[in-house]
Amino acid sequence: MYEVTLEETWDLFAPYLDGARTGIVCVASAARLGDAARSALEKSAAALGYGCACCTYVVLRADGAAGDAALDGQALFLLLEGLDPLIVVAADAEAARALGAAYRQEVPLDGACRLFGRDAVAFKSFEHMLDDAQSKQAAWALLKKLPRFGER
Repeated sequence: MYEVTLEETWDLFAPYLDGARTGIVCVASAARLGDAARSALEKSAAALGYGCACCTYVVLRADGAAGDAALDGQALFLLLEGLDPLIVVAADAEAARALGAAYRQEVPLDGACRLFGRDAVAFKSFEHMLDDAQSKQAAWALLKKLPRFGER
């Protein structure tokens, strides 16, 4: 049952998805994250015990989508529930707002919360936090608020 839902989700939202097809960490962002940000997120997830190459990436506005359409709240909710990740990361403020609208709750920037039973963190801009050592440490501190794999 879940595989069908997962496959249908990938088929339906293909222009908005990238990364691990069965990822247990879902990273949402307004636009495609750069390689450095993706690498940092993958390494962080591995350090928390989620394994290598475990991130599925969701963009709110896909280049290949018809008319550069953005995911609305209902579509984003359907997409995330179809993927059914253990962890959700909002990589920027726009993604945090979109997730908040989709799940009808506040998603605090630079903070942790729970989305429909999933642990989540949200950044103002994860990519910009990689620009200097102090911001990298702050990003890692926020990511460490997520449970290690198997803790919950």
